[in-house]
Amino acid sequence: MVLIIITLLMATSVSAEWVPPKDGMTIVLTDEKGRVLRGFSGNYEIQVQVDVATPSGIKTLGHYRIKRTGIWKLDTTRSIVKVANLRKLLPRISQEKRYGVRVSVWVIDREKGILHRGIGSTLLSAEDLKGTTKRVPVTILEKDPLPKPLREGGYYYEWRPAEDSWEAKNYINVPLLIIDNRNGKGKLQASISLKADYKTEFSATLAYGTDLEAKFRSGDPVKVLSSSVTIYGKKWVPVEGHYYFGDIVDVPKGKMGYIYILAKPYYRHEKEYICAGGMGAYGCSETGRERIDIGIYDVKASKGVNGYIMDGGTSLGSPDFDWTFFRFTKEGLQYPLAANKGITLAYLFQAVSGDCGVKFGMGMPVGAIAVAFGAPAPVAGLVASVQYEKAGSVTIDGTIKESGPSVMIHAFKSSQKYKFKTGWFSSCSTEIPMGFYVKSG
Repeated sequence: MVLIIITLLMATSVSAEWVPPKDGMTIVLTDEKGRVLRGFSGNYEIQVQVDVATPSGIKTLGHYRIKRTGIWKLDTTRSIVKVANLRKLLPRISQEKRYGVRVSVWVIDREKGILHRGIGSTLLSAEDLKGTTKRVPVTILEKDPLPKPLREGGYYYEWRPAEDSWEAKNYINVPLLIIDNRNGKGKLQASISLKADYKTEFSATLAYGTDLEAKFRSGDPVKVLSSSVTIYGKKWVPVEGHYYFGDIVDVPKGKMGYIYILAKPYYRHEKEYICAGGMGAYGCSETGRERIDIGIYDVKASKGVNGYIMDGGTSLGSPDFDWTFFRFTKEGLQYPLAANKGITLAYLFQAVSGDCGVKFGMGMPVGAIAVAFGAPAPVAGLVASVQYEKAGSVTIDGTIKESGPSVMIHAFKSSQKYKFKTGWFSSCSTEIPMGFYVKSG
């Protein structure tokens, strides 16, 4: 009878732990195979920071610690985090839109003396604000020797934005397609379209490194970026929705032009801190680890029949961002465009969208925009992505057409390698579309 009562009490406790708050969420951390996340030894702790994208920027929801539970080799740790009061940050979400949650994870293995850093993400919908449970797979990105203070316990990690971090307070022009016809022979017409049949993701790019603030101050921006960071493409999605968009730009010879959307980009330069519990800000110090997170946290759009119609337009002239962007591009394709003929963006994408089975989508020059607002020059080499949720080989429709004599056009990709996960235990690095940037001549 005693055993039965104990079992019932344990079952009740476990089930209650999984119940989400009335206006929040329960996050169940898992490994990449969907199993509840645990450490790698008999003595570990999991530390978690939860951030959420909102229409007013990226907000930190809280920091959490999960201690290992169990007896001897029996590990019963459930890796559950509860986050409340989501309605205060996301009071209104339409049925066609979701906002992203970024979960930063530290697995502190005291037995083996190793620190594992990881990241996971999920999305929140209007329905989720009533209370939801999310299973969040965590990808381990790095491992390092465990610093001495962590061996004793009582210390915790957190990411904090540095002073040069920037978020657009108002909607600004974010180029999707850049046409450089300064060396052209005739008019180039370019079009682009997205459709709301599929969910459109605005994915963020993350770059990890050590002492980036010092390294980014000097040297050639392209070399500094390639030697200072590991770039991870599409690690989380700040905003997603059913979006329509389409526009056409005519670019005369000798000119530049571009198609843009109105959105709120951000550049979040974050530093990792190690803090002594109970000592407040006085007990925290920088570890030297830094990361850069760039993306879009909101898009200007009006309600359509089955989704949102994004605001945007076209402009003649060069994009209003830092020109260091173009130093990070390299040619991915040359294509002879016959007189008065066209070629689809789908064809051009095949040559510049990477070769490791992961499609980045269309690059948005968020880094170059951030540099125009004060970010260090190497950040111009970082682009975020827009693509469909179930991205195939090509996710964006459009055409480039020559009105005049035949001309060679060039499609460009990044000069930097972006790292992608391709399987449970494998990853690869590849160059990705920049812009999308097309040049004639």
